[in-house]
Amino acid sequence: MTIPREPLHDSAEGMALATDPVTAMQGNYPGRRGARESGETPLLPGLAARDDPAQRRPREALQDNAESMQPALTACRAVEPPAPGRRVGLDLLVVVGVTLGTFALSAGLELREWLTEITRPLERYQMDELPLTFGALALSLAWFSWRRWRHSEEELRLRIAAQQALAEREAENRLLSQKYLMVQEDERRSLARELHDELGQCLNAIKVDAVAIRDSCRGQADIEASATAIVDLSGHVYEVVRDIMQRLRPAALDALGLRDAVAHLVGQWQRRNRTVDCRFVASEDLSGLGEVMNITVYRLVQECLTNVAKHAHAEHLTVSLERGGGEVRVAVIDDGRGMDLQAKRTGLGLVGLRERVEALRGRLLLASEPGKGLEVRAWLPVQQAGT
Repeated sequence: MTIPREPLHDSAEGMALATDPVTAMQGNYPGRRGARESGETPLLPGLAARDDPAQRRPREALQDNAESMQPALTACRAVEPPAPGRRVGLDLLVVVGVTLGTFALSAGLELREWLTEITRPLERYQMDELPLTFGALALSLAWFSWRRWRHSEEELRLRIAAQQALAEREAENRLLSQKYLMVQEDERRSLARELHDELGQCLNAIKVDAVAIRDSCRGQADIEASATAIVDLSGHVYEVVRDIMQRLRPAALDALGLRDAVAHLVGQWQRRNRTVDCRFVASEDLSGLGEVMNITVYRLVQECLTNVAKHAHAEHLTVSLERGGGEVRVAVIDDGRGMDLQAKRTGLGLVGLRERVEALRGRLLLASEPGKGLEVRAWLPVQQAGT
């Protein structure tokens, strides 16, 4: 967890002190010369008592030196790095200068005649042809360097184009994934509504008719037993259908909001898993995040709770929702048997979570070791929740 550090300076004057050494030497900040000139109480009272003329002279000399350094420091700040075109021009000037300097040196010292005199005894070995050979070698190396430079430039251009194309494809895939998730949630909402309106009403009608038959056939054991079985079975089917509707589209999310819906989800999970000590912590203000953000956070917590119940064998579980700094932070931490993050996984649960989080330009972090539990954290930017 990253702990925010306190700023080193609490004011604009303090920041100027940290960045401008001249200002620091001149004492232009509250508590020193400014405090003495304004008549305020100095930060250290002992300094005022020792502020005699003998001690003031070194400070005045230091101040004079700082003022004399001001033009040089201003000139240093005004210096800017040369532009790329200017760098090329300077490099060409260096090449031209070295060439002309070599020519002047050769002409002044008559190096060509000197080399000819030295290599004349070795003429049978054709040593006098070495200057021309070295010149051809230099030209060939220059041509080779130019060719490599052109090749590198072309490769860099292709790589930049490929990166731009990849970024565009990633943006398109992210948009497509977000649209897909929206369509999926719409279909789930529609299916849950149909189950509630059609199947739920039919089951209620079957149960009411069965109760009526049972009550009207008192004393007829076979009919009463059959009617009672129909009542129990219809009640069981209705509970199953309601659980399916809850998984398809959580009604609490629309009725209660994100915070209370997740609290209700955690409470239901706790009732089904009484051996796990579950703790839920959430910020007070989780409203106005948008439907996409709400359903993403809800599905994230839901999938993590399902994984804990199936695989973790944990004793303690913590679910937290926090909002701050322009983002929503979700954390689900258990002390179960953990997992090997490097191992190949065949399930699609975590893959689906990552797709949901990245579709909102968020980040998903998994931290685990075998035997040390699993930590799932997600950071979702609030500004992306616009739907």
